[in-house]
Amino acid sequence: MVKHHWNLLTVILILLMFPGNTGNYCTSRSKQLHTVSSSTELLDHSVDGDIIIGGILQIFLFSSGGYYDFHDVPDEVCCVGPSFQYLAHLLAFVYAIKEINNNSKLLPNVTLGYHVYDACTSEVMALMSTLSLISKDGNPFLNYICQQDQKLVAFVGHLLSSPTHTTAEITQFYGYPQISYGALDSVFNDRVHFPSVYRTVPNEYSQFTVIIKLLKHFGWTWVGIIASDDESNHQASEELKKEMGRKGICVDFLKLISNSPKLVKESATKSIEVIKHSSVKVIILFLRASTLLVLLNSDTYKLISERVWISSVGLDIVAAYEFKTFLYSINGSFLISLPKGAIPGFNNFLSQAIWSDILENTFVKLFWGLTIGCLAVFNYSAQNFTCPDEHKIEDYLLQEETINHRIKYTIYMAVYALAHGLDAVHSLIELSSKGNIGKIRSKLNYYLKNIVFKMSSEEEIFFTKDGNIPGKFDILNWVIYENGTIKKISVGRFLPGSQHLITEKNAIAWSPYFQKTPISLCTDKCSSGHRKAHQTGRPSCCFDCLPCPEGEISNSSDLETCVKCPEDQWSNPVRNQCIKKTIDYLTYGDVLGYTMSGCASVFIVFTAAVFLVFITHRGTPIVRANNENISYILLMALLMLFLCSFMFIGHPTGVTCILRQTTVMFVLSIAISSLLGKTVTVLVAFKVTKTSSNFRRWGKINYSMSVIFLLSFGEFLICVVWLTLSPPYVESDIKTIPGEIILQCNEGTIISFYLAVSYIGVLSLCSFTVAFIARKLPDRFNEAQHITFSMLVFCSVWASFIPTYLSTKGKHMVAVEIFAIQASAAGLLICIFTPKCYIIVMKPELNVKGKLIIKSNCIYTH
Repeated sequence: MVKHHWNLLTVILILLMFPGNTGNYCTSRSKQLHTVSSSTELLDHSVDGDIIIGGILQIFLFSSGGYYDFHDVPDEVCCVGPSFQYLAHLLAFVYAIKEINNNSKLLPNVTLGYHVYDACTSEVMALMSTLSLISKDGNPFLNYICQQDQKLVAFVGHLLSSPTHTTAEITQFYGYPQISYGALDSVFNDRVHFPSVYRTVPNEYSQFTVIIKLLKHFGWTWVGIIASDDESNHQASEELKKEMGRKGICVDFLKLISNSPKLVKESATKSIEVIKHSSVKVIILFLRASTLLVLLNSDTYKLISERVWISSVGLDIVAAYEFKTFLYSINGSFLISLPKGAIPGFNNFLSQAIWSDILENTFVKLFWGLTIGCLAVFNYSAQNFTCPDEHKIEDYLLQEETINHRIKYTIYMAVYALAHGLDAVHSLIELSSKGNIGKIRSKLNYYLKNIVFKMSSEEEIFFTKDGNIPGKFDILNWVIYENGTIKKISVGRFLPGSQHLITEKNAIAWSPYFQKTPISLCTDKCSSGHRKAHQTGRPSCCFDCLPCPEGEISNSSDLETCVKCPEDQWSNPVRNQCIKKTIDYLTYGDVLGYTMSGCASVFIVFTAAVFLVFITHRGTPIVRANNENISYILLMALLMLFLCSFMFIGHPTGVTCILRQTTVMFVLSIAISSLLGKTVTVLVAFKVTKTSSNFRRWGKINYSMSVIFLLSFGEFLICVVWLTLSPPYVESDIKTIPGEIILQCNEGTIISFYLAVSYIGVLSLCSFTVAFIARKLPDRFNEAQHITFSMLVFCSVWASFIPTYLSTKGKHMVAVEIFAIQASAAGLLICIFTPKCYIIVMKPELNVKGKLIIKSNCIYTH
């Protein structure tokens, strides 16, 4: 079953690429386990020179077999799927060597040679190729360099991180500089373990930056990651997940697809099930190309087609024409790619009509045989062979995916970097001398660390402290047209200097499943006026949107916290803007203000009418009998109380705050003192008339005015002390009622206020008590009953006023106070003066002295 699954994939790939032809080569099981005595199983090509550059390249697409599970003997390793796109990488390597050898200014009098092996994607092949290069006659002996006259000074390769790592373990042990043309793995940043490994590509963290900026650009914060279960891709995906977490991007899942032939199909299916049940619309791929093709070929893959896929640099080859049947599901997705570079003359080199100078190239002969179907007569050791239609290979090499120099440019740079390093060494050491190879290797590493040179395009090349070049990337959009044409359209780029991602949104072609830019969020963005509340047990990108509390706002979307408004401002109804608080005080325009001022005006008119009636009928017995002067004082006090209502309505000022409470308290004390004086006068008068006791002497004394003066003077003193120690003032209360500024009068000291009110309460109780005692005296002269009832009303009003006053705020509190003043004053006015006015106006026949005396005599005879 192991071989069946993997070989089935291999056959499908080869048939798709080259109908009627297959191409692969393998290492036997015995030769994997023991020393290889012949290099016939390793495809290589070499050209001699004064010094040799070794190449461990990827020319075939995939490898099969060689999987170690420590239970069964490993299968033989085979490289399968020859690729013209990757053959062009080899030709770029060859072309760079030829250019350098033809350049009289670079390495003069030195001829570069090369020896290239194809390791496809296999670590086993990479290991065997490396050992073959540093061993005599290409035999991969371990831990020993057999060549006495070795010319090898450096390595170029590999494209992938894992084979590069395998090669580096050998090259670093023997001190060979090595330049990878495609390995982004951050493990090579470790300059202790890999002091002489360089890369003509950026490191993995630069790719992370591009991916994160792309996600941020489109507002995608909810993503998934699918990675191959190998050290390089697994580590890269974990590091990316951590980095995205630091940037506010959440990963719903990170699924690993096994590289084991036994498990790859099963784990791919499980990954698809996870994707199907996830809400993510964007998935990042860190996969081997072969693993991605297994994923795309899954029967259930069509269930998850409505996704945007972001592929890492290593999946560039999958966009090739040969795989178009696999790519329809990821049409409209993105590929992070290395930038294009200029290789002057390379396309002409590929399209030469005469191939005599490269027909000795083993790989060219093999690929030529595959393209025209004469592979059966191909012999690796043959020096000459003929096949018809020699130009057909050019058609493959000049395909768009081949002539766009991306990976070819990095391998081109790698060769030139070694050449410039060797040129610096050449100024110190004779490169053509065979005995100097060891010195050349050690010096070359030193100069590579500090090398700075320019390519033909004037692009400056240098290696960073981590051994890679600065991170430049292109963002490519995979587009498959209806006629089957595959295009990788550049829709963005990332430059290391600015650290900005430049995109061309109008050039992006989304998948047919999307009518507009896809959205990938765990939770829809919180609109303005809301804040994010993290959902317990879920990633930070999953949250609930809660409205901002009153007095706080969020004026943009997706805010973590709401901002508190300034003290003089409040949040609007939708909580996205602070507005000025409403200033609250009792105005004439309010219903309460209008009502209170209207009532005060009515009572003022009524009081004035009563006063006019009393003035008009001041000589009548009923007016004179009820202590005329005190009645006038009481009426004036009541009139003042009604007028004081207007000081509580309108914008509070310093003057009104000082006057209104103290004036009301003082006038109330006068009014109640007047009532008390009236009651005492009646009580004493009847005591005098009933007896001949000493009360007769009291009856001659005009003590009522003295009572009024003394009792009201006590309240006057309280008010003076109040105003002296802590007078009332205007206060803006911004805390009591949300959204309002209560403009009110602060009483200064609450003790003085309640002391003044308490004094009024004591006077009221005294007046009520005396009136209650005098209530049974003859009613024609006696006001005690009326005073008793009026004081009952007065006390009831002010007893209910205290708790109501304490429980209300703002203009309602002021209205309560006005009501208490008007109600208590109206009670006194109505209860005391209405009966008298009724007799004076409606029953004038009773307002005569004879009627009053008769009534008095009747009373006395009882």
